[in-house]
Amino acid sequence: MKIAIVDDLKKERTLVQKLASQYFDDRKTLYDVAPDFEEYETGESFLENYSPGKYEIVFLDIYMDKITGIDVAKRIATFDKDCNIIFFTTSDEHQLDGYSVHAIGYIMKPISDHLPAFYTALDYAASKLLMDQAGITVTTDCGEIYLHYRNIVYIDCIGRTTYIHLTDMNLTVLGKFKDYQPIFLADNRFLECYRNIIINMDYIDRPDNDDFILKSGEKLPISRRKKAIVLENHMTYFVKKRGM
Repeated sequence: MKIAIVDDLKKERTLVQKLASQYFDDRKTLYDVAPDFEEYETGESFLENYSPGKYEIVFLDIYMDKITGIDVAKRIATFDKDCNIIFFTTSDEHQLDGYSVHAIGYIMKPISDHLPAFYTALDYAASKLLMDQAGITVTTDCGEIYLHYRNIVYIDCIGRTTYIHLTDMNLTVLGKFKDYQPIFLADNRFLECYRNIIINMDYIDRPDNDDFILKSGEKLPISRRKKAIVLENHMTYFVKKRGM
């Protein structure tokens, strides 16, 4: 895992690296992660070396000379929506700015006095990355293919044929729908909204009467018999996701 630490004080960069290393050591049974740190003294030097996707986590001090951490975060957010930004600051006056760039953490200094918040932010980042990496190996007429769950919109079965609908294509896979069913439902982002239809809730825009409207505009039916529990599970997932 590539992690950038951007702070104009060397002692602060050293402390962040020490605490983050301790975090991943404490969580090694949950996350098989080897952190790889790169330090930057200024926002300018970071941006000179930055490219979209280069870092999974960026620790940013808000108050730095010339370009601030908020300005750096805005540049990151423009090109890399998946980067996890964690701010450090001596004041909470910029907390709303942190939300505007979708920061996952806003940690007050001294950091050692706010370790629960530090660990909470890293818990979110690590679990999010774990979800991004999760997937399934399926068999098609062309052989085996590994599919990341994050790219699967929904799975359905027509007749005896199982289809996996991806963001950019549809796949016909070998095997019975009922064999895939427990595998997908073991991941909490998937929900069986109708008989022989399992939907990735990350792609739901909203429920509309007896249908889910996907972000693409496509409609998928909601089981009338199980409508109450389906909508409850969807709302629970949505609330937990927003609160992470």
